[in-house]
Amino acid sequence: MPAKRIVASVTMVCMLVCMFGCYSKRLIYRAELEDHREYKISAVVTQEGDYFEFEPSAVFTDSMIVGKLAGGGFKEVPLDQVKMVHIKVVDPATSCLAAIGVTTAAIGLGLLIILATKECCPFVYSYDGEQYIFDGEPYGGAICEAFHRTDLSRLEHLIPIDGEYRIQLVNEVEETQHTDEFKLWIVDHPPEVNVIQDAKNNLYSVGTLQKPLYAISGNEEDEYVWVSESDMLWWESDIRHKTPDNDADLRDTLYLSFLRPPDSDIAKLVVHGCNTLWASQMLMRMVALFGSYVEQFYEKMDDPGLLTQRDDWEKWTEIYALNVDVWVNESWDHRGKIIGGGPFMAEQRIVPLSLEGVVGDTLKIRLAPPSGFWQFNSFAVDYAEPVAFEMKEISAMSMVGHDGDDLCAVLESSDRNYYVMPEVGQRAYLTFPVPELKPGRGRTIFAKVSGYYEMHLNARGMPQMAKIKRILTESDYVVRFALEEYQKWLDEQVTMRNEVR
Repeated sequence: MPAKRIVASVTMVCMLVCMFGCYSKRLIYRAELEDHREYKISAVVTQEGDYFEFEPSAVFTDSMIVGKLAGGGFKEVPLDQVKMVHIKVVDPATSCLAAIGVTTAAIGLGLLIILATKECCPFVYSYDGEQYIFDGEPYGGAICEAFHRTDLSRLEHLIPIDGEYRIQLVNEVEETQHTDEFKLWIVDHPPEVNVIQDAKNNLYSVGTLQKPLYAISGNEEDEYVWVSESDMLWWESDIRHKTPDNDADLRDTLYLSFLRPPDSDIAKLVVHGCNTLWASQMLMRMVALFGSYVEQFYEKMDDPGLLTQRDDWEKWTEIYALNVDVWVNESWDHRGKIIGGGPFMAEQRIVPLSLEGVVGDTLKIRLAPPSGFWQFNSFAVDYAEPVAFEMKEISAMSMVGHDGDDLCAVLESSDRNYYVMPEVGQRAYLTFPVPELKPGRGRTIFAKVSGYYEMHLNARGMPQMAKIKRILTESDYVVRFALEEYQKWLDEQVTMRNEVR
């Protein structure tokens, strides 16, 4: 099974965790190269989906990226054909290497801008025997206690060292993080089987995955190369060219088709994707509309009577929960939803789909993601019968907080007794026992983490009730608002860059 990819979004540049002996991979926009020509290019992805890896690295001129290919020979790629670029950045303090990808969509300000703009959740790092690697991003979007949530983060880099698993939980964003529980789910299974979670933390066995037969956009462009493999190619909106006043620009559409075996009545849609960084930024901007009344807004979210309204709003806006429609009886029928996450760590998740009423040998799926809120790496389906696996939930042997406190009792259960990290750079150190792995078995490990976070908004003034009302009541206004804010952000970055020059 391909590893998770760490991704960014349609708007900003980022370099978060090239520190503390850790590494990560990021995507930023190709236009940012104009301001960062000193970085070394390790790979290029073209607009057509071709991937070129350079050894040791490539350079770019005014119009070309030129370098020696890892497999031998030289390659010249015109800049106007570049979609993504991966850059090597060495942190001189730790000599740690981060691979950063660059895409073509927008103007950024600098690699560290994300520290001031990203609003998300704690980061989980796994020790692989040499270094701690960014491996999980739990309870994203849980911006107040009313949104408290439990997530599973697949820890692909975690390996046993001296009979223990070693993990760090880190605050790297200007927010206060409240973690309620932290345990590991150890899943042992046949080696030919993978285990993937759904949005409700149910686990499914997955066998051989089927790629799409085709993937096309609403304007009939072929998107297959961007969503058929878990690789370095990602689909996302190009919101540079989206206009808030144009209804057609508010959503994209993706149509997917898969072979369907005879008599199959259930499909497991495997989605590798997440929300964009701009979607994370929009959480902050929407909440900031409440001004100095933010705390009252949070308190109202505790009202059980608002839960149904919130669910309905998520259902028709689709900005953080995307509907999955299936072609049934000559029309589209809602059969599932993709829950948002990220924006840096894209988890694979299962979306169970009932095929009742579906006829023929193909499964047709439609998605209509709001512009700028979603990014996808791959879609696949599995029709196989469930395969038995063993799951154990284990508690930590030791948990030490940033202040030296023992956290074992605090993080043992989801009881609203929180470990609180209010400042950037605070981290907890966790160790877990390693259960015996029987010969001939594979192992998948998930971090089970619950909690919420509070953004450091410094919001002032009276609530902007006109915009708040429109966001809550008008279909697609939240997307118009997001596009307007994006254009403002772009203008700000151009102004700032010109001032620096």
